[in-house]
Amino acid sequence: MITYNVFLDRARLPAAADWARLIREGGFDVELSTDFEPATHSGYLPCPDDLTGFEYYLESFTAPTFEIGAAGARAVGPRNSVATFRFSGRPSDRTAATAAAATLAAMTDGVLFDTEPGHFVSADEALAWARNERYRPVATYHRRAMRRKARLTAPIILRLLVIAFLVAAIYWLRR
Repeated sequence: MITYNVFLDRARLPAAADWARLIREGGFDVELSTDFEPATHSGYLPCPDDLTGFEYYLESFTAPTFEIGAAGARAVGPRNSVATFRFSGRPSDRTAATAAAATLAAMTDGVLFDTEPGHFVSADEALAWARNERYRPVATYHRRAMRRKARLTAPIILRLLVIAFLVAAIYWLRR
């Protein structure tokens, strides 16, 4: 699953009809459903039917977590909510989620977080990001590798010596 997050002030959350109208006015070919309440909806959101859509969740945001890093926390600032857009890899789902997330960020002066490259995108740059135009991220989160780097420690060196001894012994016995 691919995820976009929009950090915003909950008081600025638009009505579904306004959000859908601004998506169309923004030039996006996406039909956002207008029969849901953005402040309380949780789950799949069809655009316009079940063949295209994304999962939408709105949650409180009180303190930055390690997933967004220090630079992301500075970019998010005092915003108190996060809207999450999750979708499969289908191009139609990506188009719908991208248009909805970028428009929401632009409408609410939010900060959009694209988890794939780790870019935090300002409200001013969000529509350019959605249209695959040039944009400048306000912050970038660099993920740390989840596994440790291999190091030659004493136990590893000992194992390598045992393996080398066994290979030499087998070679000597076969002669």
